[in-house]
Amino acid sequence: MLKSIGVVAGSYVLSIILVLLTDPLLSSLFPGQYVKGSVPGTAPLVVSTAFFIVISAFCAWVCARFSGDRAATHVLWFFLIGEVLGIATTIPQWSKGFPHWYYLCWLLSWPVTCWLGLRLGARKNAASAAQAA
Repeated sequence: MLKSIGVVAGSYVLSIILVLLTDPLLSSLFPGQYVKGSVPGTAPLVVSTAFFIVISAFCAWVCARFSGDRAATHVLWFFLIGEVLGIATTIPQWSKGFPHWYYLCWLLSWPVTCWLGLRLGARKNAASAAQAA
């Protein structure tokens, strides 16, 4: 039980850390766009969303990979926690100036990337189990 909680929580915390680590990269790619109190242009937000999609799929894969034979259950919890926290973050930010498509892309891509990470991680787990047998 503790291992399962650790895998799900660790994967989610990893996703947060990796997304936050893209901020300096985005700031250097788009100088002057990431200024406190202003909304970046469309191009930086698209690149930010692309980073989010890659990071989300990777972290769902990590969750599936370290969960053993119950990958689907672990990634389901990973998805639910992320979606609930994503909605909880979006609601107060909805009217703060960022385009609505940005929030919606993150919320709608999350389930797809979780599923993709699960498929990739579960495939690797199945191949490892077959090889061990």
